[in-house]
Amino acid sequence: MNIGVQYYRAPFPEQEYWEDDFKRIRASGLNTVQLWVLWAWVESRPGHFDFSDYDRLVEIAAKNDLQVVLSSIAEIQPQWIFREVPGCEMLNRAGQKVVSTLRCECNFGLTPGGCTDHPGLRERMKAFLETLGRHYADCPNLHGWDLWNELRWGEHADEPVCFCPHTIEEFRNWLCKRYGSLDGLNDAWHRRYICWEDVMPGKRPDLPYTELMAWQNFLTDRADQHGAWRYEIMRSIDPVHVMTAHGGQPSCGYVGNHELFALDRGNDWNLANSLDGIGCSSFPVWQNVDDAAFGSRVEKVHAAANGKHIWLSEVQGGRAGVGFDITPDVYPEQQQRWLWNGLACGADTILFWCWRDEIFGREAGYFGLGGNDEYSPDRLRAMRASGDLLEANQELFSNYRPDEAEIAVLFSPDCYYLDWAQESSAMRMLEAIDGYSRALVKQSIPSTFVEAGHLDNLSKFKLLILPRTIVLDACAEEKIAEFVRNGGTLLAESECGAFDKAGFYRYPQKRFLNQFGICEAGRRQFTSPLKLTGDREYSIDCEQWFTPLCDTGVAPQRVFAEYKGSPLCAEFSCGKGKIIYLGGYFGNCYFRKNYADFELLLADIAASAGVVPPFRVLNEKSGDEKFIYVKQGSSGGKKMIFAFFADAEECCKLQLTDKNFNGRFVEMQTNREITAKDGLLEFYAGRYNLSVLKEI
Repeated sequence: MNIGVQYYRAPFPEQEYWEDDFKRIRASGLNTVQLWVLWAWVESRPGHFDFSDYDRLVEIAAKNDLQVVLSSIAEIQPQWIFREVPGCEMLNRAGQKVVSTLRCECNFGLTPGGCTDHPGLRERMKAFLETLGRHYADCPNLHGWDLWNELRWGEHADEPVCFCPHTIEEFRNWLCKRYGSLDGLNDAWHRRYICWEDVMPGKRPDLPYTELMAWQNFLTDRADQHGAWRYEIMRSIDPVHVMTAHGGQPSCGYVGNHELFALDRGNDWNLANSLDGIGCSSFPVWQNVDDAAFGSRVEKVHAAANGKHIWLSEVQGGRAGVGFDITPDVYPEQQQRWLWNGLACGADTILFWCWRDEIFGREAGYFGLGGNDEYSPDRLRAMRASGDLLEANQELFSNYRPDEAEIAVLFSPDCYYLDWAQESSAMRMLEAIDGYSRALVKQSIPSTFVEAGHLDNLSKFKLLILPRTIVLDACAEEKIAEFVRNGGTLLAESECGAFDKAGFYRYPQKRFLNQFGICEAGRRQFTSPLKLTGDREYSIDCEQWFTPLCDTGVAPQRVFAEYKGSPLCAEFSCGKGKIIYLGGYFGNCYFRKNYADFELLLADIAASAGVVPPFRVLNEKSGDEKFIYVKQGSSGGKKMIFAFFADAEECCKLQLTDKNFNGRFVEMQTNREITAKDGLLEFYAGRYNLSVLKEI
């Protein structure tokens, strides 16, 4: 396990602090430091690479028994780039050159810099990466490489980019590979283009979806390929060390805005295919992320990693802020919950941002794990206690793996592209996904995420949830249909697959569900809440519209709710499996206002699909303030349970349903032994209002 902290973003902190800081870092129980190696700083003069400050830092780290993670910050480009590589500027939608500038929180170098589709710029960037790799590949205390920081490439461009000739050419080449020819594109897009020069990216939202969706898809693939390109360069030099990259959040969170396209920083599932792992940043106090949301965040990365390394590459170290706007303090109890939550979800490297308070720009005075706020001494003592526990049980935690979930929630990039093409944001899609995920977490039912282009292993799931999945392509439809016919349970919301991959609306008779005799009658005005009657009665909130079903001659097994005499929410038998159709958007409402009935509905649907969680939390729930968040996994054949208590709770009661539990545990922070009685495991919180249980 590598638990560490970001230290150096040149030239801060200054050299006078280095020796003492590294002693304090090691004394605080951390074993790793992360260093930003900035292209602009290292090659401030063309062809001259100066690593002297980094060499000294790596040396001091080794002296203090600290491993080093090197972040190759090639996206912050040298000041001379436009003189040495003329014509490499990015262009905006109006064809104007983007003026690059210093990054808001970085002291030296240009952002966004030149376009990486320009061959001259790529050669310069490649030279930096190769020189960096050769310089440090044999470093004895190198833990690994973070090859691309937060997957940034268009920062400070002020609007969506890049529309330069090189990128437009790459876009057309990408389309030609996808459709085979211009005729193939015309057939799919219902166009009459006569030459490739006429095919242009979509310009802005609320124009035809087709070009906008294709352009966003291309930018996602372009970012994925760029990550693979960095990896290939570094791997050709260093065949040994772990190489990852990380987004500012999981790729599901890149919903876009007026400056950014949806998912323009890549797709974690594709990036992880090319790298040794994937990661993300998390600033929970700053971003108002609670235990359940933090766990869901890490689970998205865990799902994308698919057995590879999971790095939490930037976790909030101290109080955050922007300029003179201060945010709440970071208490040691909160921070230790992030640490143990990350471990419970499968992370093997956790790096906090950062050691000292920042001193440059809008971040000045913020973020220091050992910073100048009143809680830093307590944070460091807490980190030391956790570090000692991890070090004493290194083999146990290194071999820990979270249990496999039997429920998957679908993430569809195409849905994001379509939503952005209309609204300049795909926030509705993210909220729908997170609504279902959170409701399952609140019921302590393990779930994970699957991506629409990676559906080959659906057979390992019992329940597949499609939140607001308005776009489905033929390949995904085929695999999902096979999942159902082979015995799986599918939960689908309104207008599932109502649009094709090119952004064209499909009438209900042409949609995915119609093959099972499930055909929507069209959009109707909704009333909320809606009463559903199933295993019990549920009052469920909805938004946007209702889509009741037509009579196709296929009778549902059960009808949960009707709209003017037509089924609105119903269950259908399909082959060996079944489809539960909910004719509205319920995950979105739950995301904004958590309520018990939606959680109970999902729990009952999961049970009907044959999902049996390893335990049930018996504590009464009264809103989020009394919610106990529980994760489980195993190490070396022994079960492990991680429980995170809300302030209002002191004792956790788990009814063990997994017969593989032997019922005897030790709470690792306190060494208290706990024995289940009649399958009931009752225990109290340890340090930081959490418990780490190991089966004995």
